[in-house]
Amino acid sequence: MKTPSLTQVALFLFCSSIVILGLILAKNILIPLAVSVFFAYLLYPVVEKIEHWGVQRGLAIFLIILLALAIIGTIILLVSIRISNLNFDFSQMKAQVDTKIDSLIAILEERLRLNSHTLDGYFNRISENVFKSWETKLGTFFSATTTTIFQVLILPVYTFFLLFYRTKTAHFIIRLVRRKDRAKVVKIMREVSHVTTRYMGGLLIVILILAVLNSIGLVIIGVPHAILFGIGAAVLNLIPYIGTFVGGLLPVLYVFFTEQEPFQMIVQIFLLFWIVQLLENNLITPGIVGSNIKINPFAIIFSLLLGNLIWGVAGMLIVVPLLAILKIIMRNVEDLQPFAYLISDRGVENHKIRFNKWRNLLKRKNGEGGAND
Repeated sequence: MKTPSLTQVALFLFCSSIVILGLILAKNILIPLAVSVFFAYLLYPVVEKIEHWGVQRGLAIFLIILLALAIIGTIILLVSIRISNLNFDFSQMKAQVDTKIDSLIAILEERLRLNSHTLDGYFNRISENVFKSWETKLGTFFSATTTTIFQVLILPVYTFFLLFYRTKTAHFIIRLVRRKDRAKVVKIMREVSHVTTRYMGGLLIVILILAVLNSIGLVIIGVPHAILFGIGAAVLNLIPYIGTFVGGLLPVLYVFFTEQEPFQMIVQIFLLFWIVQLLENNLITPGIVGSNIKINPFAIIFSLLLGNLIWGVAGMLIVVPLLAILKIIMRNVEDLQPFAYLISDRGVENHKIRFNKWRNLLKRKNGEGGAND
């Protein structure tokens, strides 16, 4: 493989900067298009099956999109009703927080001999700022702008045409490359289609399972509005690492602000989300989504930050399947194979924690100790 010159590297960095700038400037158009691509992959198996039954392509796509919109609309309606039943009495919540702050100040004054008046001033300032920002954000959270409405309404239109013109698009991509490379391009497209379709379908099943597990656990613990928090945490799990943390933090904050004795319940919530996360990482996701998408955590975290910088939350949502697609492409292009290896989870097998290895070492140590005794 030929080593790139300094001029080529500089040109690559310049072109990358132009592309990123273009993505940022055109995000209002490109975000719904990118999201529609993954919706198209999610609906593609059902559309293809209906087409095989003899239904015309346009009609099949229209019926499936209509059904999907009905399901999503019903879910949004139910969640909206749940959210409207939430009783955010900020004055009562602030009184609860002030009581807990007074208790904390008393403990700090007694144990650490700190000045109570100074601590009281600091905590009151923090409390007022937090509640003012909460009131402002909750007041504007559901306010829809013209751009947001356009992005939501254009999603089914994009999805329809992506599914309708999928064969034409594939032929277009094939015609772009040289004749000798067409077999490899077809192989890449088939692999991308297979992996992405399985990933999107599996992801939907994982979210449903997590929503059930989270909701049942929160109901058993006794958290108010457990189903709403359970569904919210499952949806936020779409964002790796960060979404899981935020999803678990929301019921913790709600319990802290509304319950008089919240600490036992908070510990139970932490244990619940820790157990669910263990099951999701080691059993649910590998079993349903499969092992085709294996990307190392550093690449995911870096891509999450970059996606947030370019497209905000939407960028964070689509970055993992996008990385999976890029990995497939790079793995099949000889010059890009080192980059596929870089973002994969291969190469650190010798440094992973193996519980069997530690168990054998402990047994050996205990055996030697017994002999010495």
